[in-house]
Amino acid sequence: MHSRPIEDWQPAHSFGQTVRRPVEGRVHAVIALTVVTMVAEVVTGWLTGSMALLADGLHMGTHAFALGLAALAYALTRARALDRRYSFGSGKISELAGFASALLLGVSALVIAGEAVARLFDPRPIAYGDAILVAVIGLVVNLVSAALLGLTHHHGHEHGHAHGHDHDHHDHTHDEDRGHGLDTNARAALLHVLADALTSLAAIAAIGIAWATGWLWADPLAAMLAAAVILKWSADLGRQSAGVLLDRQAPEAMRHEITRALEADGDTQVVDLHLWSVGHQAWTLVASVVTHGDTGPDDYRARLPERADLHHPIIEVNRCRGGGPGHPA
Repeated sequence: MHSRPIEDWQPAHSFGQTVRRPVEGRVHAVIALTVVTMVAEVVTGWLTGSMALLADGLHMGTHAFALGLAALAYALTRARALDRRYSFGSGKISELAGFASALLLGVSALVIAGEAVARLFDPRPIAYGDAILVAVIGLVVNLVSAALLGLTHHHGHEHGHAHGHDHDHHDHTHDEDRGHGLDTNARAALLHVLADALTSLAAIAAIGIAWATGWLWADPLAAMLAAAVILKWSADLGRQSAGVLLDRQAPEAMRHEITRALEADGDTQVVDLHLWSVGHQAWTLVASVVTHGDTGPDDYRARLPERADLHHPIIEVNRCRGGGPGHPA
């Protein structure tokens, strides 16, 4: 009888992070569009002496940085996917990038709000023509970027998570499997684009009112309202990504599904279950069961639902020699 080499017993260190997802290409396209617009605005602003165009071009640079962070996270996630130094894979790199983007969004919202408050108490003349031009350019670029990232369907999912309900999180996590969802990293990129589009839209409306009526306070007031919305988006995104980074338990629906599968024989009781996300489309579990039968860990693993996003499940089996798993001897 030949013994199996130890390598045959070692599971592949894969948590589904080696595959390049289509959304990455869209993020790269948005980065290219943002950089081209940034360069065009900076050069035009410099040549024409338009401070509004120059300032918006530099502002575009902050969004290019945030989008570049998303692209870097995707690249690092794949590069480290099989690195065993990362115990549960590299999926949380994207979550970390998403959390960083949430912080950047929050800071940008606070900066906008601070400047708006200052302008509210100290109104300044507005170069209406230049300001409208910049706002329209920003709106068009960001709407195109949002479309590239899949605004029509994905933005609805983003706001479906606004209240942080676990069941919503569960539904969204598996949407990418069906081609309808964005991971946290891509949602962060989308929110940066939407935040800029919102400020551009608010600016167009406010500048139009100020131009027509002379009410200079309309511009900072619109900026304050936009900042409040962006701050809310930032908080939602931060809460979602932090939940994964801190190993928050999986949604109840998923936990019940796993528990029912393990207890399917009517002779097993799950006494401890840890089920958590280790990245987009990647879950793992550690469960402890009690049974008075001879069912082994491999048998329990075979009972688990067939789902490609469940990796490296660990089942601890405790033998009960009493009247049943609910009444140990």
